[in-house]
Amino acid sequence: METSDFDFENIYSIFEQSITNNVDKNSYDDFLIAYSGGIDSTALLYFTKKIAIKYNKKIHAIHVNHNLNKDSKIWEKHCIDFCKKNGIKLILKNVNVTLKKGDSIEEKAREARYDSIYEVMSKKTIMMTAHHLEDQSETFLYQLLRGAGAKGLSSMPIVKKLSCGYHIRPFLKFNKKIIENIVNYNKLKFIYDFSNEDINFSRNFIRKNILPIIKKKWPNYADTISRSALILSESNKLNEDLAEIDFKKYMHKEKNKIFLNVKELALYRFNNVIRFWIKENNFRMPTSEQLLSINKNIFYAGDDKTPFFSCGEYEIRRFNNYVEIMKPLTKHDPSKVYIWEFKKNLVISNLSINLSWKNLEDKLGFKVNNNVEVKFRKRGEDIRINNANKSLKDFMRENKIPPWERERILLIYIDQELKAIWN
Repeated sequence: METSDFDFENIYSIFEQSITNNVDKNSYDDFLIAYSGGIDSTALLYFTKKIAIKYNKKIHAIHVNHNLNKDSKIWEKHCIDFCKKNGIKLILKNVNVTLKKGDSIEEKAREARYDSIYEVMSKKTIMMTAHHLEDQSETFLYQLLRGAGAKGLSSMPIVKKLSCGYHIRPFLKFNKKIIENIVNYNKLKFIYDFSNEDINFSRNFIRKNILPIIKKKWPNYADTISRSALILSESNKLNEDLAEIDFKKYMHKEKNKIFLNVKELALYRFNNVIRFWIKENNFRMPTSEQLLSINKNIFYAGDDKTPFFSCGEYEIRRFNNYVEIMKPLTKHDPSKVYIWEFKKNLVISNLSINLSWKNLEDKLGFKVNNNVEVKFRKRGEDIRINNANKSLKDFMRENKIPPWERERILLIYIDQELKAIWN
């Protein structure tokens, strides 16, 4: 959105509409502004205070210090002083970014920042970030060069409904010049992060070295890219709608399981619904290479195989006629014996088990007045069902207990006799 004469009231009106047209006024109580102290978030904080007063809503700013820059404490103090001067409550968060081999410091810092912000939100919070028109172009090119699909290339929406409230980017229709005008017009103080000049960071390289060249040839590139992002956003929504239809057809009883015969879909629809399934279970979207591996090594592995896929964040395993996604299994020693003390809880942290004594008596169907032993499957155990002995291995197979759970199933012993299998 270009403008030769700065029209403050018109700009403010467009900002206001980005909120009122997207979120019902009764759906939120407070605004939370992601505030770095830079020029963009300073303009956002100033505008949001005006609208908070107008609509009688609470307003907070949150500053996340990543402790990555030598000036981070100076920036933090600036944010404290600015908010104090303007009567805005400031929430300070300090995070330490831990990097593993191959991690992007940009991505990890971003994840840590949003995690900190989400922690202080409620379902009636509108959280705002100061992304603008050029940021949208930068994101589009960044995703393009990473080989992203429609979802990544749709870039940033103006409004996004979260489980913890709303995320709105009310400056997405404004170019950088308009934001500079807001700050200059109102004589607002801000800080400058000189790390924005470091072209070793991918986004900085795009901003400093690529976009200026594009602008010389196509002056209105930001508006054009923004339109393309919107079109791709609609295409992605169609993909998700189709994926949801397919998922309802092939979903097992629980959403972390999907029937094996989903592979009967054409490959593009298979990939679409598997992405949806992984996202529904709150895991990171797979790469094209990971999708190929899941298809080939899980869904099309031989019937005599027990296929397994892991990408660190989650695991995918196959059993009988379904495929299951889960967090990586923790280490477990099946030879260990636990004493479940009388009337106390049984806690086995690595298996996420916390059971009460009432849980035990409900499972057994009778009162228990002494400690019990808790063991795990080894080899050769028998159980007695209907006055006949049966191997525990056969019992688990007949009850369709997946192989990866069999050594994690609790075996309850009373007076050295197996009384219950906790499956």
